[in-house]
Amino acid sequence: MDSTQTLINKVSQVQSILIITAGNTGDGLASGLALQAFLSKLEKEVKLLSYTQINPRFGFLEGTSGVSQQIDLTKSFVINVATGRTRLEELSYKKQTDQLSIYLKPVKGEFGPTDISFGSSNFPFELVILIGVSALEQLGEFYNQNAPLFFETPILNIDFRGSNENYAQFNLVDLTATSCSEIVLDLINKFESTLLDESMATQLLAGIIAETNSFQHVRTTPQTFLKASQLVSLGAKQQEIINHLYKSKSLGLLKLWGRVLARLKQDFNNLLVYSAVNQSDLDKAQATQEDANSIIKEMAANLGFAKIFVFLKEEANATTTVFCQSHLPLPLASMFSQFQPESFNHQTIKFTILKPLMETEKQVLQILGNEVLRAKL
Repeated sequence: MDSTQTLINKVSQVQSILIITAGNTGDGLASGLALQAFLSKLEKEVKLLSYTQINPRFGFLEGTSGVSQQIDLTKSFVINVATGRTRLEELSYKKQTDQLSIYLKPVKGEFGPTDISFGSSNFPFELVILIGVSALEQLGEFYNQNAPLFFETPILNIDFRGSNENYAQFNLVDLTATSCSEIVLDLINKFESTLLDESMATQLLAGIIAETNSFQHVRTTPQTFLKASQLVSLGAKQQEIINHLYKSKSLGLLKLWGRVLARLKQDFNNLLVYSAVNQSDLDKAQATQEDANSIIKEMAANLGFAKIFVFLKEEANATTTVFCQSHLPLPLASMFSQFQPESFNHQTIKFTILKPLMETEKQVLQILGNEVLRAKL
């Protein structure tokens, strides 16, 4: 039995499922929505959670408004009463300032200490599915606050990145795929393809288009086009996706992009291009935080002469947010591990350094330079 069939069997056996992804990446959000809709058609109880802020650019996808960004995983304290020998007639309680008294009235006889045992409830999910999460630590504070969930509940790990640590009981990591949406589509096709509908097809196609930059990424394969063709044949709204993702750039983003280009610098024999802005630049461009988050994608898409892209944005209190993307085999996450980077989208990391812009720029370039020199790129 292959690993996919083993996974299908596992999903078939459980009823309650938690899907966790990064809502700020189009691929993570879109594939999570599609998988949630598919599992719901299988009459599973499915919760979709984003451990990041949701990217409003993908708000047109059906189901986005129902994605949760927080969840209560507190376990209940359980009092077990054996009723085989003594049957229970009535249960009542009395709540005082610093005490709760529970009264158990038997039909006949009495309950004794040996009839009572204590424990805690299980987590409300029988399976956790992580999409686009290379390592559990990537979940940040959510993982720190809910670590027992990941040790006590079976995990399905869906990803396409080579940096994935294959940390789960079920690892669906396909390095030949260009997106998680492709992997989810393959899983649905093997599970029950007849359940695919127009909404799921649109979600999955949006994820593929977002992750491949509308099929322009060098990793795009003939298989990617075949899968996109299947989704279009199922009713995926390709033109609507393109209109929302590529034909609706805000004026603020365009103005900010102009400032970024004006300050563009090169290094490492032109392998690297980088630029920086501060809050004043955002204010003058009337750009939003979402516009700033889109700059690294614009750099990678439009500055094809380079291979490494860095965008720095100075924040308040002398801190700087750094976006870094590489088309070279650089271990970005481990290179900048001291800053606890998060995966922002395909081949991109985002992290914050508690230093002003100029100091941060110097430190980031030094780390990148040392790695490029070591790798002899």
